[in-house]
Amino acid sequence: MSLKRVLEWYHILAIGVAGIIGTSWVYLNTTFYDMYGPGGVILGYFVATVMASLIALAYSEMGSAIPREGGEVAFVYPAIGPVGSYFIAWMFLLGMLAAALSFYVIGIAFLLSWIFPQLNTIPLYEVAGFPVYLPWIIVGYLSALVVFALNYMGARLTGNVQTALFILLVLCGVIIVIVAALRGSLSNFIPPFKPEMPPATAAFRFALMGIGYLSGFEMLPMIAEETKVSPRRFGYLVALSAALAGCWYMLMMFCGSLLIPWQGSSRVAPRGLIDELADIHPALGSVAWLASFLGLVTSWIPAMMTVSRMIYSLSRGGLFPKQFEKLHPKYGVPTRALLFTLIISLILGLLGRRGLVWFLDIGGVALGVCWLTAVLTMIICRRKYPHLKRPFSVPAVYVTGAIALIVGLIVVVTPLIPGTDISLVWPYEYVLLIAWVLLGIVIYLVYVRNRIKELGVEKIGRGLLGEYYDEVFGKK
Repeated sequence: MSLKRVLEWYHILAIGVAGIIGTSWVYLNTTFYDMYGPGGVILGYFVATVMASLIALAYSEMGSAIPREGGEVAFVYPAIGPVGSYFIAWMFLLGMLAAALSFYVIGIAFLLSWIFPQLNTIPLYEVAGFPVYLPWIIVGYLSALVVFALNYMGARLTGNVQTALFILLVLCGVIIVIVAALRGSLSNFIPPFKPEMPPATAAFRFALMGIGYLSGFEMLPMIAEETKVSPRRFGYLVALSAALAGCWYMLMMFCGSLLIPWQGSSRVAPRGLIDELADIHPALGSVAWLASFLGLVTSWIPAMMTVSRMIYSLSRGGLFPKQFEKLHPKYGVPTRALLFTLIISLILGLLGRRGLVWFLDIGGVALGVCWLTAVLTMIICRRKYPHLKRPFSVPAVYVTGAIALIVGLIVVVTPLIPGTDISLVWPYEYVLLIAWVLLGIVIYLVYVRNRIKELGVEKIGRGLLGEYYDEVFGKK
């Protein structure tokens, strides 16, 4: 039984772009304006898009050179071996499973509570002073089961639904643009910067935050064996996803800044575009809410899809129990890996919104580590394996790679420094991050190290890389 190549180019683009866009841009735009000014936000998103696109190029090159399921888990192997594959998988699990997927379980109830305030009842317990409501858990669990069922029924159906929802999201965006053009005013945007904050400072400070909203392109190489496009086109689609998502953010931030004067807008419109558009007409507020809802769902669907594929890849390589390598005979999806992904996200969802924000924050650091490692892998493989075919080849790779390395370091280090806009919360998030790393080390010492000794490095490499093992290392 093997994976099925069923995803067309438009499926990949929908998974990539919609998987990046997310939900909070709708209701946080006015908060961003108050902090940095709309000019700082838009310019910051431009800087963040350039930064993220440089990282995405590494995923494009390596994803086209070694288009294996599991993405980075597979393509880091030639550069840093099986320990590196395990380490990256562990960081990705923090960034996507413990953080994003678990947050969506609660996040969907949070959005629905704006429409149905009855959900904010029957508090069960508190986490960090924030109540966890029974209806939130019920709604989140039921929604998670729907996302699981969709993924269970095959990559083709998942891609079709994701594409349809992405089209709806784009239509919501078109309505927002039209309303801003007809009812907005440039006088609300001007002056675009806060007088007490230089434009360059505002842009850079927001870019440090904004690049976190551009994560998601790294998911695409994880489904490489289920795509029907050529490796070269696949590489272009990975890079294009990051660029298009960044353009979306800049356009939406500009539109929001035209609707009302941005100074103090978070007090007038605390729910951002939802309140801004609702002041014009309630139906328009519903359009903005729908955009936020669709953004969450279209991030949730590919996150569950790609995390399960990463677990499948680890299992196929021998670094995870072999039972998780099982594919559904009809749908061709890793059912046990999907079920494992669902169960862990449901358990962590019990932490509630406040507890999961901690995981989101440290998850950003973890994904930064993945980004940094992908760039290092690209550079190392260029030097060690110049013969490796690269259908998508990054131009001026050492210059581009050096800049991308700096970007990766910024993403990883800045949250660890106290006093920045994106610093981790002391002591909770630092403790969580250290605990996650230590747990990963323990699992490595107890299980993974023994598996490497038992199977041997070559067998693990062949499991991860498949037919590309001989292409990288040569036939023996």
